[in-house]
Amino acid sequence: MSLQIVNARLLDPSTDLDAPGAILIEEGRIKDIREGAEATFTGVKTTLDAGGLCLAPGLIDMRVKTGEPGDEQKETLETASRAALSGGITSFVVMPDTRPVIDDVALVQFIAERARETSKARIYPAGGLTVGLTGEAMAELGLMADAGAILFTNGDIPIANAQVMKRAMAYAASRGAIVMSRPDERALTGSGVMNAGAFAARAGLSGIPADAEWIGAMRDVTLAEQTGCTLILDQVSTARTLEIATAARKRGAKVYTTAAAHSLFFNERDVGDYLTYCKVNPPFRDETTRQGLIAALKAGEIDAVVSAHDPQPPEEKRLPFGEAAFGAAGLETVLSALLNLHHDGPLTLLEAIAPVTLGPATILGLPQGRLAKDAPADMILFNPGKPWLCEREDLLSRSTNSPFDGRRLQGRVMQTFVGGERVFKR
Repeated sequence: MSLQIVNARLLDPSTDLDAPGAILIEEGRIKDIREGAEATFTGVKTTLDAGGLCLAPGLIDMRVKTGEPGDEQKETLETASRAALSGGITSFVVMPDTRPVIDDVALVQFIAERARETSKARIYPAGGLTVGLTGEAMAELGLMADAGAILFTNGDIPIANAQVMKRAMAYAASRGAIVMSRPDERALTGSGVMNAGAFAARAGLSGIPADAEWIGAMRDVTLAEQTGCTLILDQVSTARTLEIATAARKRGAKVYTTAAAHSLFFNERDVGDYLTYCKVNPPFRDETTRQGLIAALKAGEIDAVVSAHDPQPPEEKRLPFGEAAFGAAGLETVLSALLNLHHDGPLTLLEAIAPVTLGPATILGLPQGRLAKDAPADMILFNPGKPWLCEREDLLSRSTNSPFDGRRLQGRVMQTFVGGERVFKR
């Protein structure tokens, strides 16, 4: 079948395209692109009038947790896919910290097969960097890579043993594989539950210091330089960590950085009266640090923005702040969080969507994430100015622990396409 989408505002960060136009889709791929308010194609079976909405590449999320296998009450691949598509996310990487851990070939294949059976989004499994994510022995990275693991990570648990990390990076480099690491020195993080500082002290809560991230980043970046490994510093939350990565890149290291969308929207004061939906790790930092992250995103020092989707059931969140689980549901609010930086901040519309389209596509070597001839027709139609109230009861994720609950946001996905097929319509 052929489909043309006309009367759209085309947005493509890969070519800096921001213009009215039309797109022709055939056999799941973009066949042609034409600019102009009256642009159209002849001999096309189906026409969709976008009504002036923005037509952009589908979002790519590099960090999504589900509970499948083992904790399906939190989230399944099917429910995560449904929530992702409503938020405009057409591709996402699923983390390995499930029960059991995705640390062998059979489980990588299980995730890939379940995704094909139950999901309309494109799902890419990440493999565990160490066996059981214990940090003691390197997992079978080569076999998992052959089975389809797109990257390797120890999830939320940094590898304390530098020798184990170095061996894993060296082997990954020999296979051309990507390692994603949470920069954190756990001896400094300790039992912290929010950003270390005066606000935490007044609230009587133990803090997570920024230097724990810096020290972890310096170690991992140094090992990446020594081994030649491609490294992603996962969920960077301070400007100084970005400076460490930038300096390493200038020396030739293959280092990328990601930041969580909620870290660009909230600061530590949003924890307020011990709101556990705002308990995440890395924590919301102070406002000066948040503004530094936004400036770094504008400067291109943050390569990708992730949802850091970490679904937690009510019984894990409705506890005293110190006892509640870390984690936030984020699949349905990524775009709005970034559009906030366009409406109220320094980003152009193209700059707002680049770190969730072109950025992750480039890092992972994916063909999607751009409006280009022969690229997969994974796209979204969205209204950048549409106001909406985020209420957890309306979210499609199985767990609704969103820090955006009760927030008034701007920007809503209206339709989502994967391989030219419309898979979501609001």
